[in-house]
Amino acid sequence: MRKFLYFLLALLVSLTLAGCGGESDNSNNDANGSDSSNDSGENINTDQEDDQKTYGIGDTVEIDGVKFTLKNVSLTDKRNEFADTDPPLVVKIEYEIENNTDDEIPVGADLQVYDGTNNQVESYPLDNTLGSLQPGKKLQAVEHYGIEKGPIEIYFQPMFSFDDPAIFKVDIE
Repeated sequence: MRKFLYFLLALLVSLTLAGCGGESDNSNNDANGSDSSNDSGENINTDQEDDQKTYGIGDTVEIDGVKFTLKNVSLTDKRNEFADTDPPLVVKIEYEIENNTDDEIPVGADLQVYDGTNNQVESYPLDNTLGSLQPGKKLQAVEHYGIEKGPIEIYFQPMFSFDDPAIFKVDIE
């Protein structure tokens, strides 16, 4: 029951935040997905308002104590025969999330995906990860999205964070 309440709360917050989203100028983005690293080689989150850094597959960011690593993005031929939509392409996004906070966090509603037409796309109903994660624990997660064409942009932002999201750009082949 507790997890269900977390899910409902997470859903309510994400719908509220989606209505409050604003526009930002990302004209200075690094389209090559090059990374900046600290001394240990681990990627770090930069707080530059004018020049939003972009990341790629294999990069790790940490926002408000939640670490996110994009492991892989691939096309899948799997389809859900009961889905309300029939997108031309379905991408499978594999990632690792690590909770370095002192509280349990919701997982599964912290990504926004935009396809090559610059449209925000909806989650596609396959085996998507949804739940919560205890403090100090990691989770290998999967999300699927229906897209028109690539490349895609993945925006990661923990559910209750007010920090800027980390943007991952990935070509789809």
